[in-house]
Amino acid sequence: MCGIFGYASFGKVQVDRDRFDNALFKIAHRGPDFQDSLFLNDDCIALGHARLSVIDLTECGNQPMKVNDNYYIVYNGEIYNYIELRDELIALGHQFISNSDTEVLVKAYDEWKEDCVKKFNGMWAFVIYDSKYDQFFCSRDRFGVKPFVYNINSDRFLFSSEAKTLLAYDQNLRKPNYNSISLFCRESIGGEIPETWFEGILRLQPGHNLIVKSGKVKISKYYEYPTHIEKISFENAKTKFRHLFEDAVKLRMRSDVPVGTTLSSGLDSSCVVAGVRQIYKGVHNTYTADFPDFGNNEYPQAAKTNEYYNLKGHPVTMHFDDQSINSLKRLIYHLESGHSSPAILPLWRIYAEAKKDVTVVLEGQGADELLGGYIQHFAGSFIAEQLKQLKFIGAFRNLRKLGMNYSLKTIFIFFLRLSFPPLLRTFVRSYILKTEKVLTGPIEKFEYRYKPTTNSKSSFTRALQYSHQTTLVSLLHYGDAISMAFAIESRLPFMDYRLVDFVMTLPSDYLIAEGKGKYLQREALKDILPDFINKDVKKLGFNTPIEDFFERNKIAVSDILLDGRCLERGLFVKKELENLINSDFHGSLNKSYFLFRLLNVELWFRTFIDQE
Repeated sequence: MCGIFGYASFGKVQVDRDRFDNALFKIAHRGPDFQDSLFLNDDCIALGHARLSVIDLTECGNQPMKVNDNYYIVYNGEIYNYIELRDELIALGHQFISNSDTEVLVKAYDEWKEDCVKKFNGMWAFVIYDSKYDQFFCSRDRFGVKPFVYNINSDRFLFSSEAKTLLAYDQNLRKPNYNSISLFCRESIGGEIPETWFEGILRLQPGHNLIVKSGKVKISKYYEYPTHIEKISFENAKTKFRHLFEDAVKLRMRSDVPVGTTLSSGLDSSCVVAGVRQIYKGVHNTYTADFPDFGNNEYPQAAKTNEYYNLKGHPVTMHFDDQSINSLKRLIYHLESGHSSPAILPLWRIYAEAKKDVTVVLEGQGADELLGGYIQHFAGSFIAEQLKQLKFIGAFRNLRKLGMNYSLKTIFIFFLRLSFPPLLRTFVRSYILKTEKVLTGPIEKFEYRYKPTTNSKSSFTRALQYSHQTTLVSLLHYGDAISMAFAIESRLPFMDYRLVDFVMTLPSDYLIAEGKGKYLQREALKDILPDFINKDVKKLGFNTPIEDFFERNKIAVSDILLDGRCLERGLFVKKELENLINSDFHGSLNKSYFLFRLLNVELWFRTFIDQE
């Protein structure tokens, strides 16, 4: 887990070495253990790397790494099945001088070329320069766990793990992308689209390769979600899910440094620690946000889980105070964009605490979008599919049981929202929420330029695939940025591609049944889970008292958003902004998250455009 940075000239323009090394230093937080640069082709190519040592802690694992005389690599991530791939490559005649997954990755490319990525089980963003053919092979993992940003024009190619390195090397890239900012303000669209918040800096999309040769760019998609629905009994599905999940945890426990887990009160992170306890009985640290004054505080239940599995729990006590805004500024520096929820604030504190004990953290991210955990979001699509398949009795039975734990009105609204065409969503924002009235000038208009691929034969699975490629990718973006701010490697068992491919082929009533979301997960793992976790069907998400944030920071928020500098940008209408700041965040049309997004936007401008 590291940071990468590179430069390549198409016209024999030499890299500025000092500027390159200074730019690389901007991502030293990602890799504090070793930083180095390599200059090739009369300084027309530069590769930089900041290393966080996790596998093979010796200098043999340092990068940039040269392999087989003609390959040079900078790589961020982990190939969890590197041991199995190493054995396979040795059988094919390859030799190794290190125990690192980096060398395995390059030898795999030497053997299988572009198809090597299909054999990787892991998370990655890497660039291999082949000096023999003067070609760059770049790749990003299937689901976008690791970031890859780049800028390319007729003169040169720049790439990195974070945009701040590109900005440090080329100040001309420090221009706002108003379309991305506008989409964020309206619909919380973030890390899932190819555009960043900087004009000219793009993201390589998940599941894509990028090849650069002689100034020409070829981008190709190597991963697609399965489209068929498997004919498999529920009992066999449970057995296979259990095997795949436990193996996913086992692979992600491979580490030469200490490993811990973030733990909430919910099912997913509890499943992760349950999986850990199947293979490891030693001291294992967990970290939980503790809001003592919040009705939905998750720590009391997490404490019970710690006791059940004999884990060493660390409550991270949270209170929103006058330092919250300063913490948010630091977060935005690492995110390089805004985020729609103050949940990023407790996560920041959690990683700060975790860094005292561990370098690798396992997390439950990805389960909700895979297994229908956001029940109020997905239940409408599920019921609609049941009715379409003429399963009337099952549909009404599930609807009745869902109504015992959730608001059917909310389920219906979310179903409509997923089905809304863009014009109807604009109508809701304009005439019901009335948030459109706040936005003006450069962000008054917006354009959707990205459409996820959802080709499953099941409409319910298509909803899951859509969420997996949108909401989840944005969550992965902030998860990587915040964890790497503290040089922590975040590993996600539910993002194992074998598990994803399997679940995406299952009948919908394996995932939602008896009014419960993640039904297969609960049934497959119930004998290693405590009843107080498995039988708790309510899905709360990562709860953060946003109303408390604004109540404690109302004056500071007002001072920032109504400041002359903010208003002079011409993005927000002053009168409407004042009404929004003074609105009731406890009412039925709670606009607190919308206001939080606007605050993020102004803090981003101050950080990256004004360069505070």
